[in-house]
Amino acid sequence: MAKSEIMIRGRIGNMIFYRVKGVTRIRSVPLAVGRPDTLKCQTARLRLIAAVRFYQRLQDSRLRDIWRMAAQDTAMNGYNLFVKQNIHVFNERTLFDPAHLLLVFGALPPMNCLEVAEQTGRRVVLVWKNSLVTAGIRADDRVGVVALCEGKMYSPLWLDKTLSYRQEQRAVIELEGLPAGEVHLYCFFVSSDGTAYSPSSYLCIHLKSDL
Repeated sequence: MAKSEIMIRGRIGNMIFYRVKGVTRIRSVPLAVGRPDTLKCQTARLRLIAAVRFYQRLQDSRLRDIWRMAAQDTAMNGYNLFVKQNIHVFNERTLFDPAHLLLVFGALPPMNCLEVAEQTGRRVVLVWKNSLVTAGIRADDRVGVVALCEGKMYSPLWLDKTLSYRQEQRAVIELEGLPAGEVHLYCFFVSSDGTAYSPSSYLCIHLKSDL
């Protein structure tokens, strides 16, 4: 790896130019890369395709900007960081392990010991524990929730009606309008100015039909 004072990013021939903390770095890559047709390589390519398709569905949501934000001050972009954190939850076809998907990622302390305290129809009460509350640290971090519904796992829904804070250790989630079946909830904290996020914590609930 070499360094340069030239402000440039991208690829020229077999040379990759990228920026890290204000410094342009250079590395070389092979001009031609073989694609062996072993089963292991084919599986890996298909898993990557499934992950890419999922990330592409984030392009029209705030989730894309969250991943871009998380990738700042690294050698990666939001897409690369998402794949690094989540490639293991995809198989050759789709998202197969939603419980371990990090839908949101960031540096804030996460929502610990998250659980459902009560569910009445489509009203869900969430509770969590966080040692930061007693010290008065990050008490005003807001709660965010994104849902993935059964049969629509590539269509994340941001539940904007949630209005709770870290210090409350309790949030009421209204799930009106969501289809019956499994609903995967990804809960996280957002700083008061909206510039920092915590990694998402996961819960799965079942909604009954209204009929």
